[in-house]
Amino acid sequence: MRILLVAVTVAFLGVSTPAGAAEPSAASGVPAAGPVPALVTLKDGQQLRGKLVSQDASGATLELEGGGRVVVPAASIERIELARAGQAEVRSQDPNRTRYLYSPSGFMLKRGQGYISQTELLVTSFAYGVTDHLTLGLGTAVPFLFVADGVNLVGTVKFGGSIGEKVHLAAGAQGLWLPGLDAGTTAGFLFGTVSFGTPDAHVGLSVGPPFVAGNENDFGDLLASVSGAVRVSEHIALVSENWIIPGGDETTFVGSGAVRFIGQRLGVDAGLLFVQGSEIPVPWLDFTWNFGGR
Repeated sequence: MRILLVAVTVAFLGVSTPAGAAEPSAASGVPAAGPVPALVTLKDGQQLRGKLVSQDASGATLELEGGGRVVVPAASIERIELARAGQAEVRSQDPNRTRYLYSPSGFMLKRGQGYISQTELLVTSFAYGVTDHLTLGLGTAVPFLFVADGVNLVGTVKFGGSIGEKVHLAAGAQGLWLPGLDAGTTAGFLFGTVSFGTPDAHVGLSVGPPFVAGNENDFGDLLASVSGAVRVSEHIALVSENWIIPGGDETTFVGSGAVRFIGQRLGVDAGLLFVQGSEIPVPWLDFTWNFGGR
């Protein structure tokens, strides 16, 4: 029963709306070293990859990878990302950089960005960036809605921001309303998160006290997770997240490892959870569709 409760709690944690660093801004002028690799994202979500030849107030001239040049009007450009020194290409951003598997990273959603996620074919969650520093989330286990006492909701509030390019902070709370819990139907946790690194390679630490409504020891032991993600190619990243879950006289360790498949809007995490005391790993599968952006 304890392992089942841990697994359900882990699945619900997926709605935590992790955080984000500032988006790269559009470059200006003619690149000093001549045309440089660039990724131009348009306001309709389309992306153009090639070399930036020039840019001014009217727009940008791009030399396409397949040959030929195109002038993109400034009014159509969402952002322009340039390759750093020594890079031969510009990678599109990982749309799921705002979280690891089911816990928040230190990167925030930007205002107007959001996602719809389906976790373990069980929990459906929605998150939206109200501002660059505030994200709200709501989720439910849809199959349980059709059984007796199956009403369940999880809500998340998250605040955050970045200190420089490689330090990203976030804090918030998540509340779960689950029917049938002996200790009460409302539970959750507070969290503080720090991530170090860039959207392509970062490690994160999350810590916070759990609580159960009606329990005298609402803020007792601390939940803690240590996580990491590293981009190994344009479309692949490796993710690991490891939780320490207290429980009275017993503490449960949950480790994980997964491969993240990265698309322009769609992200898919597939991997395994390793729950202490269980010899059989639990498959992990999450589909996330991202929308918005500026």
